[in-house]
Amino acid sequence: MWWVLFIILFFLIVSAWGRYDYSQGLKQLREERVPTISKHSFSETMLLTTGEDFLDQLLDDVLKAKKHVHIQFYIFRSDQTGKRVIDSLCKKAEEGVEVRLLVDRFGCKLSHSLKKKLSSAGVDFYCSATLKRPYLFFSLNRRNHRKLAIIDGKISYIGGFNVGDEYLGRNPFFGFWRDFHLRITGEGSALVQEQFLQDFKAVSRTKLPNRDSFFPKLEQGTQPLQFLSTSGVGLERQLITMIEHATHSLIICTPYYIPSKQLHQAVLDASQRGINVSLILPEKADHPLVKHGATPFVMEAIRAGVLVYHYYRGFYHVKAIIADKNDCLLGTPNFDRRSLHLNDEMSCISKDPSFINQVLSVVNYDLSISTNVTLEKLEHRPILDKIKERIAAPFAGLL
Repeated sequence: MWWVLFIILFFLIVSAWGRYDYSQGLKQLREERVPTISKHSFSETMLLTTGEDFLDQLLDDVLKAKKHVHIQFYIFRSDQTGKRVIDSLCKKAEEGVEVRLLVDRFGCKLSHSLKKKLSSAGVDFYCSATLKRPYLFFSLNRRNHRKLAIIDGKISYIGGFNVGDEYLGRNPFFGFWRDFHLRITGEGSALVQEQFLQDFKAVSRTKLPNRDSFFPKLEQGTQPLQFLSTSGVGLERQLITMIEHATHSLIICTPYYIPSKQLHQAVLDASQRGINVSLILPEKADHPLVKHGATPFVMEAIRAGVLVYHYYRGFYHVKAIIADKNDCLLGTPNFDRRSLHLNDEMSCISKDPSFINQVLSVVNYDLSISTNVTLEKLEHRPILDKIKERIAAPFAGLL
């Protein structure tokens, strides 16, 4: 009997330590980090909505690089897609182009042989999100979730795609993978470059050579863009402000709907004051308990009048919010507490009609081929799903 009491006591001590560690780490992060939002930079954008188009365009730009290639992803796998990207990066490094690759430590799935190949070719490779004292549990849950690329300082990328076969629709379970990534030329590329260099310097702790060469003179584009960089602070306020300022329509595209109480309430309030609110989510889940963690929030949203849709023709990984068809945020963050309070994220914000029309044309099509989620259907969900929801609830901030 004593061993049962010992296990219970051990579990309580570990749980109490974890809660204290997390809360103190979060408090410290909020005291130290300040979100940055840029002035308007005039650029040109290309919206890439399939993995094949994204990868083909990115690697075409990489292979044309003359001076440097900077790549940053959250997930980078050792599969065929990952090997294809690594081959391109190594080729450019062997040609004398400066190549830097930054991936999240927990999202990196590269084999030892591929890491060795990068090193042998001269690619400057680092992992972010290292453990930091004194709040180890909190730092264990921190992620650099940015997905950026900059070629010669002139062309940049920001969005939701990572490097792996599933993002090209090659995973039989997920099938087609819908996502958004922006290819940017013009002044905006300097801001994406600046963010990459900050992240790379933080983990490499090395002085980068000839910094001026990373910022060539850029032509002014026609689309005014702003960039919001957050590290657990600032994203929630930006999203709430967008929602509160909406006057007639709001579309939220996200793979995970596990918002903070304040953000969720803003969505409910918007619907209840007559705003046409639509929420598009994937029917499938790519992580355990994520869908179950979202169900209570989704049911509350439907009761408040939000139109909820499930994208069922593959997996839906789009991260975008469009308010009144004249205000759009698109980038790396999800509509969940991890992106709000833990992750390093970067968003592109625009009021430009041509930019928003690019996004809306795809989003409206995706809505047209998605199924409406009803309260009746959710209320008759299996008992096992309800049990999983209870299990997921205490971990909502970490899912």
